[in-house]
Amino acid sequence: MNLKKNLILFFILLFSLPIRADKLEKGFQRLYRYDYFKAKEYFEASLKKQRAGAAYGLSMIYSLNNNPFYNLDSARHYILLCDSAFQQLKEKERTYLNTWHITADQIISQKELICDKAFQDASVISTVERYNTYMKDFSFCTKAKAALELRNTVAFREAKSKNTSVAFKNFMDTYPDAKEVHEAANHYEERVYEEITADKTIASYEQYLKSVPEGPYKIQAENAVYTLSVPHKTIEEYHAFVKKYPSNRHAEEAWREIFDVFTKDYSEQVFLDFKSQFPDYPFMNELESDYRLQRSLFLPFSKNNLWGFIDASGEERIKPAYEEVSFFSEGLAAAQKNGKYGYINKSGREVIPFDYDDAEPFKNNTAIVHKQDKAGLIDRYGMELIPFIYDDLADPSENIYVAVLNEKSGYVSRSGKKITGFIFDFAGDFRDGYAVAGTDERFGLINAFGNFVFEPQYEEIIFLSNGLLKAKQNDLWGIIDQKGEVIAPFVYEAIGDFSEHRALVAKNKKCGFIDEQGKLVIPIIYPFQEGFINTAFFKNGLVLLKQKAKSVVLDSTGVKISLPFYENIGLPTTGMVPVNKNNKWGYADIHGKLKIPYSYDDANFFENGFAKIKIKKLSGVIDSSGKIIVPPLYEDITFKGNYFLVRNEGKLGLVSSEGLNILPVEFNRIEFLSDKIVSAHRDEKLLYVDLQSGKTVWKE
Repeated sequence: MNLKKNLILFFILLFSLPIRADKLEKGFQRLYRYDYFKAKEYFEASLKKQRAGAAYGLSMIYSLNNNPFYNLDSARHYILLCDSAFQQLKEKERTYLNTWHITADQIISQKELICDKAFQDASVISTVERYNTYMKDFSFCTKAKAALELRNTVAFREAKSKNTSVAFKNFMDTYPDAKEVHEAANHYEERVYEEITADKTIASYEQYLKSVPEGPYKIQAENAVYTLSVPHKTIEEYHAFVKKYPSNRHAEEAWREIFDVFTKDYSEQVFLDFKSQFPDYPFMNELESDYRLQRSLFLPFSKNNLWGFIDASGEERIKPAYEEVSFFSEGLAAAQKNGKYGYINKSGREVIPFDYDDAEPFKNNTAIVHKQDKAGLIDRYGMELIPFIYDDLADPSENIYVAVLNEKSGYVSRSGKKITGFIFDFAGDFRDGYAVAGTDERFGLINAFGNFVFEPQYEEIIFLSNGLLKAKQNDLWGIIDQKGEVIAPFVYEAIGDFSEHRALVAKNKKCGFIDEQGKLVIPIIYPFQEGFINTAFFKNGLVLLKQKAKSVVLDSTGVKISLPFYENIGLPTTGMVPVNKNNKWGYADIHGKLKIPYSYDDANFFENGFAKIKIKKLSGVIDSSGKIIVPPLYEDITFKGNYFLVRNEGKLGLVSSEGLNILPVEFNRIEFLSDKIVSAHRDEKLLYVDLQSGKTVWKE
């Protein structure tokens, strides 16, 4: 539009003046008539004597895209030549050119027009090379800075597409002033970690710690070294770990695990043996004074509306002096006094002052506390780690905390450093260095630096047990990996978790199973029920698809398992198979020989020597001989180790594996506090029960 205006104004002036015969004038006359060939000849012929005017005319021809001479490089060349020549003209010569509307301002306008067109051309091609050329040839343009930023953006996009540490390092070295350098540095560190530790071995994590001793993934590397070093959690593994990696952040934890495992069955002799066998135990000075206290279970109890602690025998250990107390965690308990919260140890001594409006139990040597409706984080010494500026803090996952500020969530580190902005409507826990986060009801995945691995685009994302994720898109489920690559397509109505390298998938009210590469290994031909998502898991190479009328047992290849002469079977375990005949269930051995007669309306598989059965819709428990341990009197039964939680009409009771009634069915909640003590809540009243004797230790 500017160019058209310039031409209109110019030609109005041109034809309002007496016609002259010089070549410059003829050139502009021809230009007005769109005779670009002749105009170009006249301008070139007058270039030596009337350089400023002729160069201006040539610049106009080359900058117009309605003629065969369109060339912005030439347009740039001639407008710069015009500008230079115009600066050297005498006032009289300038006045002459002014009659043709060639002024200093008009030259600037023409330069800007050429700059804008060249910038648009560069933006269409949008390559690093094209932007570099623009900045080199059009450095005088006001858009040179914008071109630089776009060049950096394109270069960064190319580095991200390559997604290697070398690509990100080259970007940082080549464009050190780019605004993307910080994000590139994060990606670089991430790729260095992933490339060095690609095979997930101890040696690779050691190599990372050696190569990048203070790298941002030091915590993850040390965590991995620790986990891989103690797969069976034996004393020998823990001791080898602390000897080889004394500076690892888990060294203290490993030493304490050695102590806990060694002294699990406490006796004075065991205690002495530990001191003798591990004279280099770094916390030896704690043992004499704290050992018995730390091994003892302390139970909150109340007296005269104040709370203290008793031990498992009911003996008072800390006198009631507090308005409220929590259970001990990591040797400390939160307590309230005079309306404020602090922390005490098992000797009853105040170790963190009563300065807080609320206080949560210690986890990983830190605790979330509240002051004036704001949440913060402290260590075992009461030192502030995360300042009191957040509306809420969630428990940590991989030393990263979800914080809430102004109804939006973000992530902060244990040291209080903000990892992300507060932009999320949903912020999930970290798992293996990644977390699900969402905005506007869409979910994506971020890494430990707070960068999106892939942007929020899914309706839902759920971690699976093998490091993959299931995601929902357009109301259908698929499976993706931690880079966002699709493993299983988005065609399923439901997907279960992986178990023994198999996951249930459902489509058109039928179900089958896929493997960890997303390949269908058992066809989708079996009737699907919603409950299968929580029950249809492979166990010892078999899975049970339990139906009301006919159940199906499959092996990992999809082959049906059946026993001759039986109408239906359940999941085989520990040599026993639930079998059905004439609408009654019993149990046979793996060869089909009946071991427990058909006596039940339903029968579950055996677990730790016991199986849940049903008679007339009521549940009971039998042992492997068929002996009734818990009579079928209950609406439901849940196995809890060597005990059974029984339920009727919303109330709970407890039965031992010997069939002894530990607690009647009249409690709202029952919790196992140790292998010896349970707590039970009845109408907001609390009592503790000794599991071995069945006696009440204490009750409100």
